[in-house]
Amino acid sequence: SGARGCRHQAMADAPKDAGANGSAPVSSEDALKSAVSEYSKSLQASPAARKQVEAAEAVIEKSLERIQFIEQNINAAGSEVDGIAAELVPQLQRHTEQLTNVFALIDKMHDHIHNVKESVSAMESRLEAAEAANASQLTKTFSSLLSAPKPPAPSEPVHIVSVEEFFTSLKV
Repeated sequence: SGARGCRHQAMADAPKDAGANGSAPVSSEDALKSAVSEYSKSLQASPAARKQVEAAEAVIEKSLERIQFIEQNINAAGSEVDGIAAELVPQLQRHTEQLTNVFALIDKMHDHIHNVKESVSAMESRLEAAEAANASQLTKTFSSLLSAPKPPAPSEPVHIVSVEEFFTSLKV
């Protein structure tokens, strides 16, 4: 509004017709140029304001440089991460497959150990039963070794776990 007032004032001060104040005639174009010049002078910043603008521009320039530096670092880090991921992901997948196979082997070994324990337990119980059956005859063994009746054999054979079968079953 103040600048607009100056412009209107400059135009009002410009002579409209020749010879109004005794000077040379002024054209509309000259009056307009004069008004623009006055308006331009009113818009010019003071030296202190110019220094502030220059300081702000310097801060903005430094900030833009810093942002550009940060952007370059982010791009470099992103490409490094992509490279590392491209290398590590296949390795992790291979290790995962290997671990899956190891866990399957552990499960098979657990089952095998369980079968071995059952087999040993069954053999121990049959051995204890045979020892109990033969305990009374142990004293007579020396006297009638050949004529003594043989103790009855267990009716069911004990299943003995085959180690060969176990190792062939480990192939995953």
